[in-house]
Amino acid sequence: MNKEEYIPGLITAVAISSLSLFISGFHASFDPLVISIIIGMFLGNLLAKKEYFEGGIEASIKVFLPAGIALYGAQLVVHDITPGVVGGLVAVFSVMFGLALVVSKVFSINNKVAVLIASGLAVCGTAAITIISPLIRARRSDTSISIISVMMLGLTAMILYPLLFDYLALTKNEFAFLSGATLPMLGQVKVAAGSICEDCLSVAVKIKLFRISFLFFLVTVVLFLSGTEGKRIAIPWFIVLFVVLAVAVNITDIFNPYLAHLRKASSFFLSTALAGIGFTADFDSIVDNGMAPLGTAFLTWGVVIILTYIVMSLL
Repeated sequence: MNKEEYIPGLITAVAISSLSLFISGFHASFDPLVISIIIGMFLGNLLAKKEYFEGGIEASIKVFLPAGIALYGAQLVVHDITPGVVGGLVAVFSVMFGLALVVSKVFSINNKVAVLIASGLAVCGTAAITIISPLIRARRSDTSISIISVMMLGLTAMILYPLLFDYLALTKNEFAFLSGATLPMLGQVKVAAGSICEDCLSVAVKIKLFRISFLFFLVTVVLFLSGTEGKRIAIPWFIVLFVVLAVAVNITDIFNPYLAHLRKASSFFLSTALAGIGFTADFDSIVDNGMAPLGTAFLTWGVVIILTYIVMSLL
């Protein structure tokens, strides 16, 4: 394939990513990764001659996905937080992840989609799904289905949370924990907690940022489980760099002046890769999965919310 044949697909993926990042600036709940995969899906399924873009689209995924994952490690800065809250976060993470896997079995969802949905719900939504996806060799349709399911859950929950604050008579700290520990994406936490007060927002974001650091543990678990399946554990270079960056930003201040740039670069790279993944996704394969992935996300979230409220009421 000539170099010129890569250009249309690459330009398309980069353009979608740039547009998504621009749109995300209008509201905290607009996640550029989600916007990229949605625009990519619609554009890819509307165009008649997708093969014209295939070379560049494939290149965008192969180049930008590992680069974005590697740089995402710079976002896993562990913030100071009380031991009680850490224990609560570990409990919610464990229940959310484990329950999603169990519910997925009930809905007869394939194992890879189950792991992706569980990862997205338990840690950080689209970013977690995107990072875990290549480690378990998930199909692109699996990635798309998982992102859409977790996104729909997150947007719905974000709207419902302020109502829960009044209906359940939660304190500001309880609501901050509930938001930071159970909403999939940081932007959703900001919207939900910010609707209560600034103090609530500050605490909720701090909790959410600490929860995002669980991604380091999740990657380790997924790699270990890959080895238990009888396969040789092959750790990709981008995961090595991801881990190195995650450790480095927590033990030294050397990277502090560059953290904002690394995060922006990671967001751009991942958005570009997801634009390509969305572009190659087939609506038919997503429709074939029906409402099961969405049902898994909502049922898991509902049970965790109830359990979390009961435990907070007893403390």
